[in-house]
Amino acid sequence: MIVDVISSPTSFVHLPWFSKVSEFLASHDLATCEPGRYDVDGDQCFVIVADDVQRDEVAPLEAHRAYIDVQIALRGSFDIMWAPLSSCALVTKPYDVDDDVELYADVPATRVHVAEGTAVVLFPDDAHAPQPPSVAVRKCIFKVHTSFMQ
Repeated sequence: MIVDVISSPTSFVHLPWFSKVSEFLASHDLATCEPGRYDVDGDQCFVIVADDVQRDEVAPLEAHRAYIDVQIALRGSFDIMWAPLSSCALVTKPYDVDDDVELYADVPATRVHVAEGTAVVLFPDDAHAPQPPSVAVRKCIFKVHTSFMQ
Protein backbone atom coordinates (compact mmCIF):
# COMPACT_ATOMS: atom_id res chain seq x y z
CA MET A 1 0.00 0.00 0.00
CA ILE A 2 1.14 3.52 -0.79
CA VAL A 3 -0.56 6.58 0.73
CA ASP A 4 0.26 10.17 -0.17
CA VAL A 5 -1.24 13.33 -1.60
CA ILE A 6 -1.90 12.90 -5.29
CA SER A 7 0.29 15.91 -6.08
CA SER A 8 3.39 14.33 -4.51
CA PRO A 9 6.25 14.52 -7.00
CA THR A 10 7.99 11.38 -5.69
CA SER A 11 5.59 8.86 -4.12
CA PHE A 12 4.17 7.44 -7.34
CA VAL A 13 6.92 8.13 -9.88
CA HIS A 14 8.42 4.63 -9.47
CA LEU A 15 5.15 3.08 -10.68
CA PRO A 16 5.51 3.05 -14.49
CA TRP A 17 1.75 2.84 -15.02
CA PHE A 18 0.93 5.78 -12.75
CA SER A 19 1.51 8.20 -15.63
CA LYS A 20 -1.79 6.93 -17.12
CA VAL A 21 -3.57 7.90 -13.89
CA SER A 22 -1.85 11.30 -13.70
CA GLU A 23 -2.55 12.16 -17.33
CA PHE A 24 -6.20 11.19 -17.01
CA LEU A 25 -6.59 13.27 -13.83
CA ALA A 26 -4.96 16.26 -15.54
CA SER A 27 -7.25 16.10 -18.57
CA HIS A 28 -10.60 15.28 -16.91
CA ASP A 29 -12.57 17.04 -14.19
CA LEU A 30 -13.62 14.02 -12.14
CA ALA A 31 -15.01 16.27 -9.40
CA THR A 32 -17.85 17.41 -11.67
CA CYS A 33 -18.40 14.61 -14.20
CA GLU A 34 -21.24 12.11 -14.00
CA PRO A 35 -20.62 9.11 -11.75
CA GLY A 36 -19.71 5.94 -13.64
CA ARG A 37 -16.93 4.13 -15.43
CA TYR A 38 -14.49 5.94 -17.73
CA ASP A 39 -11.96 4.05 -19.83
CA VAL A 40 -8.35 5.18 -19.62
CA ASP A 41 -6.92 2.22 -21.57
CA GLY A 42 -9.87 -0.14 -22.05
CA ASP A 43 -9.97 -2.98 -19.53
CA GLN A 44 -6.27 -2.48 -18.78
CA CYS A 45 -6.92 0.77 -16.93
CA PHE A 46 -10.21 2.46 -16.14
CA VAL A 47 -11.67 4.67 -13.44
CA ILE A 48 -14.93 4.50 -11.54
CA VAL A 49 -16.23 7.83 -10.26
CA ALA A 50 -18.61 7.43 -7.34
CA ASP A 51 -20.60 9.53 -4.92
CA ASP A 52 -20.82 7.83 -1.56
CA VAL A 53 -23.14 8.78 1.28
CA GLN A 54 -23.23 8.31 5.01
CA ARG A 55 -24.72 5.02 6.18
CA ASP A 56 -24.41 2.66 9.12
CA GLU A 57 -22.60 -0.34 7.72
CA VAL A 58 -19.10 -1.69 7.88
CA ALA A 59 -17.56 -2.99 4.69
CA PRO A 60 -15.63 -6.27 4.91
CA LEU A 61 -12.04 -6.69 3.84
CA GLU A 62 -11.67 -7.44 0.14
CA ALA A 63 -8.79 -8.33 -2.13
CA HIS A 64 -8.30 -8.31 -5.88
CA ARG A 65 -6.06 -10.46 -8.05
CA ALA A 66 -6.40 -8.90 -11.50
CA TYR A 67 -6.38 -5.19 -10.63
CA ILE A 68 -4.51 -2.68 -8.50
CA ASP A 69 -6.80 -0.08 -6.90
CA VAL A 70 -5.91 3.60 -6.76
CA GLN A 71 -8.52 5.20 -4.52
CA ILE A 72 -8.66 8.99 -4.44
CA ALA A 73 -10.84 11.33 -2.38
CA LEU A 74 -11.92 14.06 -4.79
CA ARG A 75 -14.31 15.87 -2.43
CA GLY A 76 -14.64 14.98 1.23
CA SER A 77 -12.88 12.09 2.93
CA PHE A 78 -13.31 8.46 3.89
CA ASP A 79 -11.47 5.70 5.72
CA ILE A 80 -10.03 2.47 4.41
CA MET A 81 -9.41 -0.44 6.74
CA TRP A 82 -6.35 -2.49 5.78
CA ALA A 83 -4.64 -5.79 6.55
CA PRO A 84 -1.90 -7.73 4.80
CA LEU A 85 -3.60 -10.37 2.69
CA SER A 86 -1.20 -12.96 4.12
CA SER A 87 -2.89 -12.51 7.52
CA CYS A 88 -6.41 -13.12 6.17
CA ALA A 89 -7.86 -16.60 6.64
CA LEU A 90 -11.60 -16.12 7.15
CA VAL A 91 -12.96 -16.17 3.59
CA THR A 92 -16.64 -15.19 3.46
CA LYS A 93 -16.89 -15.03 -0.34
CA PRO A 94 -14.45 -17.08 -2.41
CA TYR A 95 -12.66 -15.34 -5.26
CA ASP A 96 -14.99 -14.39 -8.09
CA VAL A 97 -13.02 -13.98 -11.31
CA ASP A 98 -15.78 -11.90 -12.98
CA ASP A 99 -15.90 -9.37 -10.14
CA ASP A 100 -12.21 -9.75 -9.25
CA VAL A 101 -12.97 -9.88 -5.55
CA GLU A 102 -12.64 -12.15 -2.55
CA LEU A 103 -14.14 -11.13 0.82
CA TYR A 104 -12.82 -11.79 4.32
CA ALA A 105 -14.15 -11.56 7.89
CA ASP A 106 -10.70 -10.98 9.40
CA VAL A 107 -10.06 -7.98 11.64
CA PRO A 108 -8.23 -5.16 9.85
CA ALA A 109 -4.82 -4.14 11.20
CA THR A 110 -4.85 -0.47 10.23
CA ARG A 111 -7.23 2.41 9.51
CA VAL A 112 -6.12 4.84 6.81
CA HIS A 113 -7.86 8.22 6.58
CA VAL A 114 -8.16 9.29 2.95
CA ALA A 115 -8.44 13.07 3.00
CA GLU A 116 -9.37 15.15 -0.02
CA GLY A 117 -6.53 15.04 -2.55
CA THR A 118 -5.05 11.85 -1.10
CA ALA A 119 -4.38 8.74 -3.16
CA VAL A 120 -4.11 5.20 -1.81
CA VAL A 121 -2.56 2.53 -4.02
CA LEU A 122 -3.71 -0.97 -3.03
CA PHE A 123 -1.94 -3.96 -4.52
CA PRO A 124 -3.20 -7.57 -4.74
CA ASP A 125 -1.54 -8.37 -1.40
CA ASP A 126 -3.45 -5.55 0.33
CA ALA A 127 -6.77 -6.62 1.84
CA HIS A 128 -8.79 -3.45 2.20
CA ALA A 129 -12.24 -2.21 3.13
CA PRO A 130 -13.29 1.31 2.09
CA GLN A 131 -15.75 2.44 4.74
CA PRO A 132 -18.88 4.54 4.27
CA PRO A 133 -18.04 8.20 4.85
CA SER A 134 -19.36 10.27 7.74
CA VAL A 135 -20.62 12.83 5.19
CA ALA A 136 -21.17 12.67 1.43
CA VAL A 137 -17.96 12.16 -0.53
CA ARG A 138 -16.93 12.07 -4.19
CA LYS A 139 -14.20 9.57 -4.87
CA CYS A 140 -12.67 7.72 -7.76
CA ILE A 141 -11.14 4.31 -8.02
CA PHE A 142 -8.67 3.67 -10.80
CA LYS A 143 -8.44 -0.02 -11.67
CA VAL A 144 -5.04 -0.85 -13.16
CA HIS A 145 -4.46 -4.36 -14.50
CA THR A 146 -1.71 -6.26 -12.68
CA SER A 147 0.04 -6.97 -16.00
CA PHE A 148 1.47 -3.45 -15.64
CA MET A 149 3.47 -4.66 -12.59
CA GLN A 150 5.52 -7.07 -14.71
